[in-house]
Amino acid sequence: MNLHAQCQQQLLQDFPQGKALLLGLSGGLDSMVLLHLLAKVCRENNAFSLRAIHIHHGLSPNADAWLAHCAKECANLGVPFRAEKVTLDKNGNIEAKARQARYQAVAKQMSAQEIFVTAHHQDDQVETFFLALKRGSGLKGLSAMARFSTLNGVNIYRPLLNFGRASLENYARAENLSWVNDESNEDLHYERNFLRHGVLPILHSRWTHFAQAVCRSAQLCAEQEELISELLQEKFQHLIKPSGQLNLKDFAHYSPAQQNALLRLWFKKLAQPMPSQKQLHQLKQDVIFAKPDRKPQFQLAQKILRRYQDDLYLTPIYQDVSQFQKNLKVGQKLILPDNLGEVLLQEEGEMWHFFWQGEQGFVQKTTLKQKVLPTLGFHYQGKILLPNGQHESLKKYWQKLQVPPWQRKRIPLIFIKGELYSVLVNDKSSPIR
Repeated sequence: MNLHAQCQQQLLQDFPQGKALLLGLSGGLDSMVLLHLLAKVCRENNAFSLRAIHIHHGLSPNADAWLAHCAKECANLGVPFRAEKVTLDKNGNIEAKARQARYQAVAKQMSAQEIFVTAHHQDDQVETFFLALKRGSGLKGLSAMARFSTLNGVNIYRPLLNFGRASLENYARAENLSWVNDESNEDLHYERNFLRHGVLPILHSRWTHFAQAVCRSAQLCAEQEELISELLQEKFQHLIKPSGQLNLKDFAHYSPAQQNALLRLWFKKLAQPMPSQKQLHQLKQDVIFAKPDRKPQFQLAQKILRRYQDDLYLTPIYQDVSQFQKNLKVGQKLILPDNLGEVLLQEEGEMWHFFWQGEQGFVQKTTLKQKVLPTLGFHYQGKILLPNGQHESLKKYWQKLQVPPWQRKRIPLIFIKGELYSVLVNDKSSPIR
């Protein structure tokens, strides 16, 4: 069976009812082969549709020529084509930044019905396995790439994982395809290139079926990882809360191996990169098992892990908004800092209404009983007068409502003539006099 027939068989097996496909097209040999294969499938089966997207990183002097090549080939095949240009910070791990930028651009362009298709093949799978091995990864990392996965919110499909690059090269020559060559693929500074050109050829020359054996090991790791997940699901569902935090009340009763596995399940559910063994150990030591009176936190990539009472939270890295203070005007929206949403003051008869559309998407409302333009801020220290006539510190007020400390600093406060008038907590308006 030739490559086209095998690819078509794979697509029909994975999508018996057809599918809308969005192909990531770099212009290299792998993606050009997949472009032609998928275009043939779509011509032969109307249940499939195809369009292509090219991400222009601007890292190579040839980037414009690659874009033009992709556009031309798609036009020749009648495949709708779109190009997206991204700007990268060239400091640090440029490979990781380019990958993140690609998927962010793809996510913006995908429709809900589409799945993103990439040309990763068997040789890529072997390289991914070895990179995971170099990092000291566990079963999850050594599973390498799956035919179906999700990354940065993008659903990904890899139909060529069972085919080696040699098969793709033979197809490209037989079909007289043209493709571009990325000069960075020869730069041994990049770890994947070092493996591709300096290490794996030696192994392949010694063991002919080495690639197939590595892929089989990756598949076995994936199966073991799936089995562990299934066996721990009951415990995990007992720990996970509807709002996403992980309950730690009984966490110390589990063995260290179960603790690590449960934490990995949590990161997977939250669609976060897997922490290393060292990071998991530090997370447990510095945050999970810290003394109850502490307010521990641990940074992992661009997120912060925090513990409050018996729960573990994963939050963004928040900006300090304590100095923010703005006067509200009737009918004018005020955009809050650090993605905290927007507020609006509206007049209705003898009353003014204050609306906050917060970072969680809900709308909160409080009513002003006096027509003095209020000020909005986030910082207040001191006691408050509650509706029941009692005075209490705002800190104790938050504690009673079980609001985590970091959230307390991000809740809008309404001031009238310098006096705290109202706060908004969760989905309830809480007037303070």
